[in-house]
Amino acid sequence: MNLEAATTRIEKSFAKLNQAYGRPVFDELAIVGLSGSSLELHFYEGPREAAFMGEFADDSISLRKELTEDQTALGGEFSFTREGDGVGIDAYICLGPDVYLFCNNTKKSMSEVTADPAWLDAQGQFLNASQFFAVDPLQL
Repeated sequence: MNLEAATTRIEKSFAKLNQAYGRPVFDELAIVGLSGSSLELHFYEGPREAAFMGEFADDSISLRKELTEDQTALGGEFSFTREGDGVGIDAYICLGPDVYLFCNNTKKSMSEVTADPAWLDAQGQFLNASQFFAVDPLQL
C-alpha cells in the first residue's frame, strides 16, 4: 500500500472507531518512519503539528519499550499504554517496515478512554484498522 492509500484507509477506519465510541478517540494521528536514529514525519493530523516532532522523543517514551520488544515491524502489530496522559502518545499501529501510526488523545489518558463503556465496541474498530496493514503493509 502507498502513503495515499494508507492515509485514506486510516481516515475511514478511524471514522468507524469514532462512530463506535460516540466521539473522537484520538485527536492526534501521525505516521512516522523510523530509520536507525532518524525519524521522518509522513503525515500529521492534530492540534500541535509544529511541535510534534520536536517533542516526539519525550511524548513517546511510554511506548518505546513496546516498539523494541518482540515486534516484527512488518505491519499490523499494535500496542497501547496506560501511562500516556496529556501529550504522551497513547497507542501505535505498525503500518509496515519501520513505519508507524502514532495515536494520541491530548486531553485524556488511555485509562480514561478505556474506562468508558463505549470503548468495548470501539476497540474492535482499532483492531480492524491494524489488520489492513497486516495484509497490505505501507511501503515508503
